[in-house]
Amino acid sequence: MKDNLRFVDSDMHVMEPPDLFERYLDPKYRDRVTVKLGAHGRPVRGAAGLILIDGQPTSDNDLQQYRKPRSSAKTKVISPLAGSRLQETDRLDFAIARDYDPEAQVMGMAMEGVDIAVLYPTMGLGLLARNGIEPGLSLAVCQAYNNWLHEFCQYSPERLKFVAMLPMHDVHLACKELIRCVRDMGAVGSFIRPNLVNGHYWHSNYWDPLYSVHEDLNVTWGFHEGVSAQYSHMIELYGENRFYRHVAAHWIEMQQSMIAMIIGGVFEFHPRLRVAFLEANNSWVPGLLSRIENDYPQYRETHAPYLALTPKEYFQRNCWAAVEGSEPEIEATAKFIGADRMCISTDYPHFDSNYPNVANNLLKNCSRETAAAIMAGGASLYGFTEADFRKADKAAAAAGKHANGKNKPVGKRKLAVAA
Repeated sequence: MKDNLRFVDSDMHVMEPPDLFERYLDPKYRDRVTVKLGAHGRPVRGAAGLILIDGQPTSDNDLQQYRKPRSSAKTKVISPLAGSRLQETDRLDFAIARDYDPEAQVMGMAMEGVDIAVLYPTMGLGLLARNGIEPGLSLAVCQAYNNWLHEFCQYSPERLKFVAMLPMHDVHLACKELIRCVRDMGAVGSFIRPNLVNGHYWHSNYWDPLYSVHEDLNVTWGFHEGVSAQYSHMIELYGENRFYRHVAAHWIEMQQSMIAMIIGGVFEFHPRLRVAFLEANNSWVPGLLSRIENDYPQYRETHAPYLALTPKEYFQRNCWAAVEGSEPEIEATAKFIGADRMCISTDYPHFDSNYPNVANNLLKNCSRETAAAIMAGGASLYGFTEADFRKADKAAAAAGKHANGKNKPVGKRKLAVAA
């Protein structure tokens, strides 16, 4: 708990081990995925984009020839919104010393006051973010990641939950992998990038089987951008400048996916679908809903006669949007869409996170009542009940010495990449 409030981290990240594919990838595909090696010949940590699939980059890393620090010194740059970011502190030393293992994950939760965390990838954000990947290879990569993450969560399954990575290059394989992960491994949803895969619009009938399986399994569809997608049109617009693309992608790609889901009728035809818009702030949601509703009277009958509700009603029935705690618009947004339609992401352990002060920032930026609803918002999003919280409490108590965040050895700093 945080300040006696229930706290679900709706979007906490893991740092995948460098030898993940060596250990978990189907041997049939192992020579098609290559990773950075150290002089000892073993996989070592490196930028996610250094992973190659069929010799091609898995992110925008090869565009970043100008993205280099001026010096190795800490900048100590603090802005009103960013606060003190992880890149300027030593707050991750305990996790680095443990190589981001499950023990470090649970320790990090205790320091922030998180009851239950839903885990999303780091390397995996851009791993399959390219059109034209062979579906069988896409599935094998997803299975390797999902199998590793399931084992990772077994350290404390009451507190560590995960969403499945899906092979979106074939909708039926994506359905098959989601079913496996939910039924066999307890996944609470899926991780989907908002960028179009192989040109399939989100309102296309192509995705109907996957929407239906999410409904039938009663699990969450989590949109999470990562800026590095090779199929994102942001690269065409802004080229190698990641500053441009990071600002634009996390909002605009999310906005386009929400427009498609609402106007395209996804929520009309899949009324039980729960969708989260993660790590993109959420102050854009009221303005976009108002814009859609402005055009609603003149276009509904001719272009969307199937819509039975208003855009805001669809959002308030089917959607959640995440905050990261320091946004000044939180209270105003909550008044428009409802605090119960909001959740929170710590973004641990990425360098642009305010961890472990995310909840503190939230409590400073809105009323306690609003903060309580937002911190617990992930429970309704992912379907957690009071019984799940009781199990998490019991696991946290059993963890004992780790729950209070003590015993934090110092190790060499290795910063996580930003989403």
